[in-house]
Amino acid sequence: MIKRLKAWWRRIRNKVQNEENPLREFMYLDEVSVTSLLSSRKGAIPSEITETMSSTTRSEVTRGIEADIKFLKPSMGSVLENTRTQDRQVLRKATIQATFRDLYRNEKEKLAVHPISDSVDLPTQSQISTMLNFPKQVVGSPWLIAPDRLARGNLLEVDVELQADPIFRISTFFSNFLDMIMDSEELSGQVDQTQAARVREFNGILERLRVGLIPIRCGLVDYRSVDIAGDEYLIHRRIIDSLPHQSRPDSNPVYLVGVTEQDLYWKDTRRILFSDARVSILCRLNKFGLQSSWNPVKLADMVGSLLPGFSEMMSSFGSDALQAMMTSSHATSATDSNTEVLVAFASLVAGQGGITLSDQDNSEVQRLARQNSHLLSGDLPEVREAFASISEYFSTRHALTLDPERVASLRARARSQIGLRNGLTLQASSTAPSATSTPGKFLDSEVIAIYW
Repeated sequence: MIKRLKAWWRRIRNKVQNEENPLREFMYLDEVSVTSLLSSRKGAIPSEITETMSSTTRSEVTRGIEADIKFLKPSMGSVLENTRTQDRQVLRKATIQATFRDLYRNEKEKLAVHPISDSVDLPTQSQISTMLNFPKQVVGSPWLIAPDRLARGNLLEVDVELQADPIFRISTFFSNFLDMIMDSEELSGQVDQTQAARVREFNGILERLRVGLIPIRCGLVDYRSVDIAGDEYLIHRRIIDSLPHQSRPDSNPVYLVGVTEQDLYWKDTRRILFSDARVSILCRLNKFGLQSSWNPVKLADMVGSLLPGFSEMMSSFGSDALQAMMTSSHATSATDSNTEVLVAFASLVAGQGGITLSDQDNSEVQRLARQNSHLLSGDLPEVREAFASISEYFSTRHALTLDPERVASLRARARSQIGLRNGLTLQASSTAPSATSTPGKFLDSEVIAIYW
């Protein structure tokens, strides 16, 4: 009976210890952030722990002979004492994993967002109805995250599909693919060397702009964004799935975005950032609430202050390049390419205005593009005239007017898309990674740890 009670107690104790100390395998860990955050809560953190073990042995021996002179009883004595002390020091370096565990334990109950186990019961339908109709009455619920809980500096733990931002994926693809081409005589003979040199040169600029940082864009597994009374909320996928199709609110995917340091990855980035692996991320928000845009190349913001439009161009470059590489390569004349640029510009303008192009719209856009395509090979006034023909169509047909800066940005983006499609595919579109064109919201964050 006693043995059974002891065995039962050991099982309970091990289960509690496993729940308190889950098995984590780190892929990325920022030691500076972990130490800084824990220090701000607890103060000084010991870098090492010293344990001292001592043992002391002492022996005492006394011997004596007594003698009385009167009776001739001389006395003499001696004391023998032996003391031995042995010290042993056990030195243990406090690892960063242990420091992370202390940080996580300290902050677990304070996280703005944390994963919900599938074993947790859903709210009732009446509670869900109240949640969606009166969201401001819902306080602290993990099922619906209000904007004020997504304040700058708050810590979040979310499950995501780990993926690098398209601009890093395309840069890595170019770098590795061009190296393979240059090492193969057969492949190098099938590629325009002048074009390959331009791609390598541009990729070198792109890598310098990244300054050793790897941007990530990871889709949240459990949360989507919904607009309720003009505010953006995070809603759990299980809430949406529990509703009838006709009652489900319109929602958008949410991406956790941020820049990570390449030297802080514990595994080869090519093994983990291209696999869409499901992992957990502990992060700290950089901005308040959900964002509509995000720039993965941070140095581009500095350049953009001197060259207007550069930052936005770099923000869209990665997605545009991936989309272009998914389009089959084909030789086109200058006129055909110009026509494609104007058609792409019309598509971008329609997207800005939330306009769905009808068959009549597409036919008219194609006609205007073919009619004005030759102007794109002329001087700047003629180029502007070609794009203006498309802008005027949308102004007349759909009463859509964009400011000049926005129009200039869309012109540059249309040229970028078609230029990439016709020039950067290097006849390798079948091996290119897939593009992500789904609209969504962004949680701009500082990544502390990536683990599973």
